Amino acid sequence: MKSLKCKLTAVMVAIGGFLASGAKAATVEFQVDWPQWSQENRIEFYNTAVDAVDRDNDGNTTEIINSNLVTTRYGGENAMCVPGFCSNAATANTPFTQTYTFNNVPAGNYSIVMYDSFGDGWDGGGDVTVFINGVNIGSASVPTTGTSTSVATATFAVSDTATGTTTQTCSNTSLTSAWSNLASSPQATSGSIPVAITTSTTSPASWVFSADTMNTINAWSSTAVQGRQSLGTLFEWDPTPGANGFEPVYQAVNTDGAVNDNDPGGLGTLQISFGGRTVNNAIVHLDRVGGVGGGVANSARWSTNTAGVTLGRLAGVGHFRTFTNNTLFRTMLVQSANTESSTNGANGTAAGSVVYRGQYSSLSLGLDGIGLEGAGGDGMEMVVCVPQSDLSLTQTVSNNAPNVGENITFTLTLVNNGPDGANNIQVRDILPAELDFVSSTASQGSYSSASGVWTVGTVANGNSVTLNIVASPNTATVITNQAEIINADRVDPDSEFRSGFATDDLSDGIADDDESSVDVSAGVVDIAVSKTSVNDFVPGGTDTYTIVVSNSGPSEANGVAISDNLPSGVTLSGSWSCVSSGGASCSAASGGAAGGTSVSLTADIPAGGQVTVTMPVNYSDNPSDF
Repeated sequence: MKSLKCKLTAVMVAIGGFLASGAKAATVEFQVDWPQWSQENRIEFYNTAVDAVDRDNDGNTTEIINSNLVTTRYGGENAMCVPGFCSNAATANTPFTQTYTFNNVPAGNYSIVMYDSFGDGWDGGGDVTVFINGVNIGSASVPTTGTSTSVATATFAVSDTATGTTTQTCSNTSLTSAWSNLASSPQATSGSIPVAITTSTTSPASWVFSADTMNTINAWSSTAVQGRQSLGTLFEWDPTPGANGFEPVYQAVNTDGAVNDNDPGGLGTLQISFGGRTVNNAIVHLDRVGGVGGGVANSARWSTNTAGVTLGRLAGVGHFRTFTNNTLFRTMLVQSANTESSTNGANGTAAGSVVYRGQYSSLSLGLDGIGLEGAGGDGMEMVVCVPQSDLSLTQTVSNNAPNVGENITFTLTLVNNGPDGANNIQVRDILPAELDFVSSTASQGSYSSASGVWTVGTVANGNSVTLNIVASPNTATVITNQAEIINADRVDPDSEFRSGFATDDLSDGIADDDESSVDVSAGVVDIAVSKTSVNDFVPGGTDTYTIVVSNSGPSEANGVAISDNLPSGVTLSGSWSCVSSGGASCSAASGGAAGGTSVSLTADIPAGGQVTVTMPVNYSDNPSDF
């Protein structure tokens, strides 16, 4: 095999730029058509950011970027061929097509070179076509030179779409601080919401946890993060150096003794769980993202695995990169001094704050390693903040013992006891069938009598809102009106509105303050009647009958009919009289006359009231009248 090398700048063909948005990392494929094939026909693929240093001492500065489905020629240097064809002998006048696949290629500017410099008869005319995530972005042809040295170089870009900056509040009282159980599953407390970490890896990647302290640079959305206790995490994905000790790689881990072949790469999963509670929009503050190996920055790339969750950037230094494909990492493959958390991308690790927008009880984050072989590790730190609002609901009624058909007003009061404001709040109060809806008035939002939902909206920390519902009982019975909070975009530290009414939400034996009920006794009365006499029965004698009618409530008894037909031989000796007390009233103060045989009147008797009817009577002196 000849050792002749050609310079790679002989022919430059621009393919153009490509925006690989919506993918966690690009898959780059090169379809190469060789007019004639030999084992020396090869390509080079490199990131132009590292083109300034000859890291593998091969006489040029075109350093390659390998990945897990590509075999490297010459012990890890920058010539590549497809596995299974690397040792094919030269075959003159035989065209040959090869496809080179590179997985998990992050954003950056790249060059692809195809060349042959060994005089096997190829004198140009070949071409290379570049595909990114299956999309053909262009081709470059090698001109026919008539010589034994022909080169085609194409340049292109793989880009993710950077996120803009968004906002998300989270009270500093909810920031994690001290962590325990560092040997296996670290645990912390964020306010009243538990925070726990579990991990998994693809061998030989590994995790190590430690207690640490955040830096004091102004890199986070809350200044309270500066100098705060943090969870130190070391994710090591590629401890084995390449053949020359410093080849830049993406997910290239040597697990079987063959360099950069089909090894699975260094993958890890970090899961943040919240004690079974459903939370919204948790914030993760990160420090010291990205390391340095061989003078070049590397990083762990974070992807979001939980369905429906999207990444939002809150703050960070310029080389703390966040993308709309829900990934983040430190800017890679730039010259870097080993300085921690700098605002200068050339000499420090990165730091920043992100929000994972959505609703979840656990958050799964995937990590894969991007960096130099043998330096494939990222020591990071994190502080977690779970936004939370302690919402409470109370209810009163203007009259708990109305008459049937009487309007009464239920007043619902919702208070946000913080520490954060809450949005998208909804309260459900479905009136029972025994109540007819009349009207409603809300201090904020609106109430639908059809669905029973009060759409409240946003309530700031320390504020309260009210809803008045006017209704009328249609049945004489005890009526229970229930109301409960059914939605908010913050977790409630002492309640869980998803548990339903009359459930011990957190199984803590403490009454839940996200629900309320009130009883109304509509038209329900407790009437008691007694009748006594003064004298014993003696024919020809006189007596006085007394009838007492009382109402123990709870409702008012109106139009109570009181009647008494005297027995045979008994007649009134004069008019009867009616005396009321406790707010009661008689339809007549007196009535009847001597010789009468019955008493009839009506009375209105509120709860606690009574009427007393007194009747003077004569007994006949003829025993046969009885």
